[in-house]
Formats: sequence, C-alpha cells, structure tokens
Amino acid sequence: MAQYSVRPGDNPSKIAASFGMTLDQFQYSNPDLVEYGTGRWKVLFPGQLVNVSDAGAGGPVAAPTATAPADFAAPPPWMQIAIMEVGVQEWAGAADNPRILEYLRSCGISGISGSLLHDETAWCAAFVNWCVKNSGYQPRGSAKVSDWWSWGRPVVPTYGSICILQPLTVDQAGSGHIGFLHAQDDTNVWLLSGNSHNQVRISAYPKSKLIPNAPFRWAF
Repeated sequence: MAQYSVRPGDNPSKIAASFGMTLDQFQYSNPDLVEYGTGRWKVLFPGQLVNVSDAGAGGPVAAPTATAPADFAAPPPWMQIAIMEVGVQEWAGAADNPRILEYLRSCGISGISGSLLHDETAWCAAFVNWCVKNSGYQPRGSAKVSDWWSWGRPVVPTYGSICILQPLTVDQAGSGHIGFLHAQDDTNVWLLSGNSHNQVRISAYPKSKLIPNAPFRWAF
C-alpha cells in the first residue's frame, strides 16, 4: 500500500480512478475518511495523506503541491489561523471588539473611513482577508464579498477553500456571505466564518445560496 498527498481539486473518486481502484476499494483502504454511521465522505484537504494501491503506477506521482512538504498533513495555513479565532464576537453597546477592528483594518478601513470602523460593520469578508493575509498569501484586500468572486482560482469543494454565498436574506441588498469550507452534507455547506450571528463560528448554510459560478476559491 502506497500513500498519496492530496492536491487542491482532488476528490475520492478522482484519486481512486487515478490509482486503478474502485471507490469501495479506496474507502476500505481509508476507513477514517468516511463519517461513521452516515457513509458520507469527509472533506479532503491539500497535503492530507491517503492510502492508495501500489498497482497504480500510471497514476499521479504521490507528491504534494509545490508549497507543501511531502509529510504535510494539516489544514491550509489560513484555516489554522481561522480556527484559532473561533469565539471572537461583537461587543454589546457602543464599545467595539478590537480584534474585529483588526480584521477591518486589514482591508484598509481605518478611522478616516468614519462610521465603518466599528464591529457592527459587516465583517465576514474582512475576517477572510485577515486570515489569508496573516498566513502569508495575498488576499483580495476588500471587505466586500462580491470582490472575492474572482480571487485566487476555482477549486472543487476542498477543506479550507474560501466559499462564497449569495445574499442570505433580502435585507442584505447586494452583499453576501463568505467563509472557509469546514464540511458539507447533501444540502448544506458548513463554514468557519466571521460575522456569523455576530461572531466567528462554524455554522451550516444552504447549498442553494452558493454563488452560481465557481463558489470555492483557493489562494494558489
């Protein structure tokens, strides 16, 4: 049994076929990739090591992406940063949470912007921007969700990919929501995002709200 390092855009069926395996054989070789009791595949992340058949010599070389070492088996760096922010929330009253102001400042919003530098300002895109920037990659630099539609490159649903949603309610006007993909099921994407019920948390959003063109984006 050999090992293969997952690349952005990979999925179980694609990997299995590349190494001459059926999906059932791939699942048997990687039982931890399927949720117990549901049979649902977990989201793969780049750099994750999976077991594949030695016979798949004609398949892709078991090597990671250009920026990941061969033994890299962790979420993408921006996701690691985002996870540490879970629980950050807006403060009640007139006071502002300085951490959220930090997110907004990463997009160039400052005191000069007047009323925008407050934790009541929509900050989901600013949170994504701050996480990507602090991971060493170039973010969009915008606190506006629609500006992220063409950022990076499109990928299939991948753990830690940036996921973009259309406006969730009519009162959001031209806005939307954005976060990092944590998991998915038949009807929902589970995002780790900011400004989700006024805090950083993991929550489900309907797949019907995904933007129609390339809703999952990757930094490189």
